[in-house]
Amino acid sequence: MTSAIEVRKVIGGVILTILWICTFLLIKPTLVIDWIGDNSVTTPLTLVTGLVGLLIIIFYHIFYRSGAETNKLSWTAALTLVWLSLIIFYPFKDPNNTYSGAIAFFTLLGGLAVCVLWVRFFSDELIVA
Repeated sequence: MTSAIEVRKVIGGVILTILWICTFLLIKPTLVIDWIGDNSVTTPLTLVTGLVGLLIIIFYHIFYRSGAETNKLSWTAALTLVWLSLIIFYPFKDPNNTYSGAIAFFTLLGGLAVCVLWVRFFSDELIVA
């Protein structure tokens, strides 16, 4: 495969990830899907679009064939964007949010994972055949 095709996969993964993040930012949390019609069975629209978007990103990486290094780079870029958006947009100081401490802890662990993954790509020991 040529390098243009390899870069195209990473850019496509980044664009899909940004669109997936926008589903959480732009869709109001009060919107729901009423499955039966009498408000007895409802599902938040952000949950449905989030799951569908995540499946699209997973299937994109599975079915768009490329080298192993390109796959790893694309997943690392996607994880970095998700981690940055969590840090920027999540309301950690909301007094009504009881899970903000746990989410902050796992955000720190995610930051460690992002750093370790990028160090792998920027290290001098990487040999691309």
